[in-house]
Amino acid sequence: MNKFKLLLILLILSLFLTSCKERTPELVRENQFVLGTFGQIQAYSTSTKKGNETLTMAYQRIHEIENKMSVAIEGSDVDRINKKAGIEPVEISQETLGVIQEGLEYYQMTEGAFNIGLGRLIDLWGISIESAVAPTTKPPSEEEIQLAKAHIDLQQLEINNGQVFIKDSGMTIDLGGIAKGYAVDEAVRVLKEAGVESGFVNLGGDIYVLGPKPDGTLWKMGVQNPELGATNVIIKIELANRSIVTSGDYQRYFIDEETNQRYHHILDPETGYPTDNELTSVTIISNTSIEGDVWSTAIFIMGLEEGLETLETLPDVEGILVTKDKKVYTTSGISNEIELLDTSFTLAN
Repeated sequence: MNKFKLLLILLILSLFLTSCKERTPELVRENQFVLGTFGQIQAYSTSTKKGNETLTMAYQRIHEIENKMSVAIEGSDVDRINKKAGIEPVEISQETLGVIQEGLEYYQMTEGAFNIGLGRLIDLWGISIESAVAPTTKPPSEEEIQLAKAHIDLQQLEINNGQVFIKDSGMTIDLGGIAKGYAVDEAVRVLKEAGVESGFVNLGGDIYVLGPKPDGTLWKMGVQNPELGATNVIIKIELANRSIVTSGDYQRYFIDEETNQRYHHILDPETGYPTDNELTSVTIISNTSIEGDVWSTAIFIMGLEEGLETLETLPDVEGILVTKDKKVYTTSGISNEIELLDTSFTLAN
């Protein structure tokens, strides 16, 4: 009897230890090219098989969004809206409609700095990765820019009974500045619903970190050196259950072969040209990536002073602004949370 009890205890202990081992989270990862950019999803899962299946579902969700909202995919909701501009309304998915409506709300909130109606300007400059036209190496003429600028008025975008109509036949919309953030948030939702408690989604720099790591430590995230050719991180910040998104003039650009002048992809709706102010990068930390996507662009366009003032009014949204003279400005909510790693930059505030 004693031997039997001993064997039973050893068996239970063995099963318990095996169970504990099986429950140890393992890191699964998958990279894909999506939404015109490099996608990277990593998650800790107690089952490698289930973890990989979850990553597949997350990417499937991203591809669904891309097929509806990409300006570069023929037959997408956005493509059909643009092709019917000035002709007739187009019935689209409720999902795309919701993102368009969010874009219109952000247009009001940013006082026009964020504008989903810049499709014609974006194509004219040809710098965007989601542009429907081929990249260029020469800036457009002033006449071309002013002509395109005449067709970015969101008053021309009409929504009625689930249908979208661009009344101006010369105007097109582009959701590139908001759809990527939305896709990150949706991929995170898929991970959460599958039981993932720790991981991250990164779509070309639009990042959401889910939970702390299994050992309880926070995710260490960095702000890249915005100088051309640099690859180092200048600032470190630790995050959990937050989004971090950066927009910078170093990310996508072309150099005019004749003048050697550089033109980047963040277009100012007021001028029609790439934004030219004291900023070189804007990093937004927020609860959702869609907020980070929008505000990183809008704050970059607003400039340093207006950008900082605006950020301080936004609940649960923080910012790190880097200027061309290598100064770093932060909002008050994270001023004590960042660590400067590159001493050639200085903390200005």
